[in-house]
Amino acid sequence: MAKTDRDVQYRQIITKAICGRGRKFSQATHTIHPPDNISNILGAWIINHSYEAHRVGEVVEVMGNYDINIWYATKGNTKTDVAKETVRYVDQVPLSFYDRNLREDTISVNAVSTQSPNCIEATIASSGDAVLVRVEREFLVEVTGETKICVACYPHDYEDLDDKAYEPSSLEADVQDFDDLDPDLVIDDLD
Repeated sequence: MAKTDRDVQYRQIITKAICGRGRKFSQATHTIHPPDNISNILGAWIINHSYEAHRVGEVVEVMGNYDINIWYATKGNTKTDVAKETVRYVDQVPLSFYDRNLREDTISVNAVSTQSPNCIEATIASSGDAVLVRVEREFLVEVTGETKICVACYPHDYEDLDDKAYEPSSLEADVQDFDDLDPDLVIDDLD
């Protein structure tokens, strides 16, 4: 009996699929040194966030930076100014799911910032010459690559079926089914 005469045949299909996924929430505290002694913190915010991601073994490294802006009062709350500092970071996101059965030369990494860096607290250091800024951020990463899937084929079950012989119900028959409907009974949610 030849292999092609079996009832079930298996085929391998090469497809692109998500082969790894991970998520990481992190908090960090940064120290900003404004040029003046601070009387009061009036606001703290983070802007210009940018990042890129690369797979390193079974983790994804997200490298990025953002600007921390501190609006503060000085000289007995009589003058205000803004201190700006660019902060760089590296987050290693562990993959909670990773399938090694993929072609290494086809790997691509996608990282999404599910929570952009956000200032949750800004306090004046006890020395009075620095501001401690607590920041939180979260990333979701996916590793995509070409992999093989195996599908079962049943060639003998459908060999009598000819695409040209198969005719779906005619459109006229479908329209006639709706002729008896009362349009006043239809409930319209758009009103």
